[in-house]
Amino acid sequence: MSRKQIHTDCVIIGAGYAGIAAASRLHEAGKDIMILEARDRTGGRVNAQVLSDSGVIVDLGAQWIGPTQHNMWNWVKKHQVEVFDGYDSGKNIFDYKGSTSTYKGTIPKMNPIALVEIGIAMARLNKMCRQIPLKSPWSAPKALEWDSITMETWIRSNIKTSQARMAMHVGLETVFSCQASEISLLHFLFYCHAGDDLDTMLGVTGGAQQTLFKKGTQHLLEQEAKPFQEKIYFNQPVKTIGQNASGAVILTDELEVVSSKVIVAIPPALCQKIHFEQPLPQRKAQLFQRMPMGAAMKCFVVYETPFWREKGFSGQIVSDRWPFHASFDCSKPDGKGIFLFFVEGQYARDFIELPQHIRKEKVLSELEHYYGAQARTAIDYTDKCWTEEEYSGGGYAGNFTPGAWTQFGQVLRTPVENIHWAGTETAVKWCGYMDGAIESGYRAANEILDSNG
Repeated sequence: MSRKQIHTDCVIIGAGYAGIAAASRLHEAGKDIMILEARDRTGGRVNAQVLSDSGVIVDLGAQWIGPTQHNMWNWVKKHQVEVFDGYDSGKNIFDYKGSTSTYKGTIPKMNPIALVEIGIAMARLNKMCRQIPLKSPWSAPKALEWDSITMETWIRSNIKTSQARMAMHVGLETVFSCQASEISLLHFLFYCHAGDDLDTMLGVTGGAQQTLFKKGTQHLLEQEAKPFQEKIYFNQPVKTIGQNASGAVILTDELEVVSSKVIVAIPPALCQKIHFEQPLPQRKAQLFQRMPMGAAMKCFVVYETPFWREKGFSGQIVSDRWPFHASFDCSKPDGKGIFLFFVEGQYARDFIELPQHIRKEKVLSELEHYYGAQARTAIDYTDKCWTEEEYSGGGYAGNFTPGAWTQFGQVLRTPVENIHWAGTETAVKWCGYMDGAIESGYRAANEILDSNG
């Protein structure tokens, strides 16, 4: 097959937040760049969609930013995009074993023993988080001990009441989109420290779920990419990367790109889809095998108005009912009500196997259970499961399994000759979030600029 040959200074693989951040920095420095994107759009794990029946924009992927996500706020101010704070007033719902109660704040109303347990557990975890060096989690004093067990093991050893365990599991699923048995305790602690602390990551007002975008997060990314839009080549999944003394050769089905440098800005697990002519160092290759993607699904229901507010509810639910364990009010200031149910981990893997009309009926049934017959007046519905995305493999991020940080973490960000690595998984702050993706793109670009003097 004849391929079109192109020469450039740097090829960036992936047009998500990490790839566009790297491209932006290199473009501003006067470098000739080229971005290869496997999809037909920018965004990666960010994807805004206009729903056909209601006309509202929903973020099928990442959607919130918090007060301390400074890279994102810099872009918001730079491009003057419209944002708004999510609704965080009224009563939250806690549903456990068929008993429903209401509460305010982050921690659900539980029996006194469970409430004390969850408070002690969160305080202990926050204290442990602060012991993790963000640039080198493997060097923490208890790194080997904490990396040898799963978060599930820690929960079972330190939380005895089933109600407190359930609340901890829901919080963990909401942040990591996986089960507690799938990640190491060390990864949990690093991730929470990277996001300030556990309270911030779970919170709405003042937390990671505080602010939303009127036109969606993909719109912000598109504004940042405008100066080099013509440098983005869509529908170009990379097949092969080869290296030589002067740089690298990158092959897609249609293109042969000769470049001095390469930035790989895709989830680590997807790097296994690329053939590296010179095999990656064994630790790097082994690390990528130990960073599986979580499973995240979002179910949106649209109403003429956010009617639950009129009933005094916030739209936030914590529940042990299958498969929806957490929800949020994502309504924009235009008056339409947008309700979001999250389905994560093994529940997402099970739920996506049902036909969509059955999934929709289950969502409406749950909303009717909590808010009454008015929940049946929905004007639009959509859902999205990221495990079905070939070029994401899941969401929200690649998670470190036990032993991965201490055995392989040292090579996470290490360049392999002319290949540099970006992606939110490689971030020091706000790993797993859009803000971390920007940080990682800037770092990879700076590595190239520094190597070129």
